[in-house]
Amino acid sequence: ADSLVFTESNDGVAPETIMNGTELEENLFQERKKMAAVAVEDIDGTIQVMGVISETMRIAPLPAMARSEDGHIAHKIYKMERSITQCENDADTVPEGTTTCKRHGSAVFANVVPDEFFVEVHMMVDKYHYRPFQERHQLVKYLALNLALVNMRFEDTSNPKIQFLLTSVKVEPNFAVTYQDKDFVWPISNRTYAHANLTFYTLLEKYGRSPADITVAVTGLILADNYEYFTYNEVAVKGQARLGGVCNVNYSMVMVEDVPMSFGMVSVLPHELGHALGSPHDGLTEMWNERLPPRNDCRKDSDYGHFIMHRSEPGNQKFSNCSREHMSAFISTLPTSCFELKAKRNCTTELKELPGASTNLTKICQIAHPNFLEWNVVKKNCRFECCSPRSLDDDEPTCGVEHFLPDGAECGPGKRCVRGTCGYYDEYGAPTTPRQSA
Repeated sequence: ADSLVFTESNDGVAPETIMNGTELEENLFQERKKMAAVAVEDIDGTIQVMGVISETMRIAPLPAMARSEDGHIAHKIYKMERSITQCENDADTVPEGTTTCKRHGSAVFANVVPDEFFVEVHMMVDKYHYRPFQERHQLVKYLALNLALVNMRFEDTSNPKIQFLLTSVKVEPNFAVTYQDKDFVWPISNRTYAHANLTFYTLLEKYGRSPADITVAVTGLILADNYEYFTYNEVAVKGQARLGGVCNVNYSMVMVEDVPMSFGMVSVLPHELGHALGSPHDGLTEMWNERLPPRNDCRKDSDYGHFIMHRSEPGNQKFSNCSREHMSAFISTLPTSCFELKAKRNCTTELKELPGASTNLTKICQIAHPNFLEWNVVKKNCRFECCSPRSLDDDEPTCGVEHFLPDGAECGPGKRCVRGTCGYYDEYGAPTTPRQSA
């Protein structure tokens, strides 16, 4: 967008800062085919790169490293693992009544759906997510990179093609409903969790009337269900959304968790936005428009395929035909005012390098597991785990949940992760020829 509104709520006062969207995008580069997004900054004469270079690979500067004589600073490429055990709560169904949009714009022809639908996005973060960022522009660039990667997951949508436009960012420090319980991977210590259901209901009540087409609330805490007997299963939920929430006057809201700087939300947010755009889980059907009924083969009893709207497989890269048709049917019911853009679209920068090439995995582990004694990174199959011994005399490590490696991160000799697949790619995500051994 040409301009972006940044709001930081503080003791009930929420001053707004208008940030130049064009300047923010100057250093953002993306490569849509390879699912890559990086931000490049010149800080005191030193070039620093942060972002995703493949589905499971990240790139980030090593802050503790001194600059070389020619001004270069070391960067680290690291891998984030994909979880195969995560699941989420079913999205709530749309209450009776029609969806309505709050925005006003010039009139367009009724019942005409554009070839490309730009969904305006308001992003809101809590203090737990904002805290690791030193400056507000770093947070905004990080969120923009994540949304660029989400857009790549929607590249294969049609009738209309769906893309997301970041128009405003707000820091709302205490939107999460929190509670203390034992650390599920470090039970000798406690940690703070966000109560998944209560937080989402609170968000709907207080912020359901989005200033944009949809609000994305991002917490830096682990979402969990607060049950009496706390187990790993209670932290399996990664996000929530209302079915058909886009442009709805009362519940234009999705919620996700994210370890700051990890790009982890990219594995969850497309799924939740799919719900907000009318797509149920694969294997289920929803009637949005009688003239565009669900396909006969959309309801299945067993194999749902490995698609974004799978009930319990986060991080898949494509929507099924059923999901795409559900979204098309839902969008056909939206008022024409929903297709009006308040922000001008000028996001034409190219992602040149995949952002996973420079992410600091150790730093992400420190944020994700503050109770660990040390932070060792274990990579496998485009995912990574953070591990630590229970004591200085204990050689047996304890590991946390698997994380996804950002696009472009290395996953083996000459290999990088791109869209969750470890293969022979260059730093831009283009296929390469395997090196022949001598």
